[in-house]
Amino acid sequence: MPSTHAPRPHSSSAPFLLLGSDPTRQPRHVYVSTTDTGIVGVDFMAVERVVNGGLPAPELNEAEQELAARIMTRAGHPARDIAERVGVETRTVTRWRAAWRKEEA
Repeated sequence: MPSTHAPRPHSSSAPFLLLGSDPTRQPRHVYVSTTDTGIVGVDFMAVERVVNGGLPAPELNEAEQELAARIMTRAGHPARDIAERVGVETRTVTRWRAAWRKEEA
């Protein structure tokens, strides 16, 4: 019997990129690698909880905030929602996005 859930793609070369999402679940759940330890000082469990709206939401350090914002951006969340969940101003998310576009160019 085929699974109703999409597989969880994994890429160890990009620890802070969106690793996959399951569009069949409501609300959409974003998978964050909690075993990749490529970024020092980042609690991937806390990031995953914030990205998926888990309560109580943990307080994130700056690296975790940017990681969560990047993951949520790739999942299609608007800047205002990201800012609210991550605990920063909407303008901060907008600046991060501009910087990421420059990195990718």
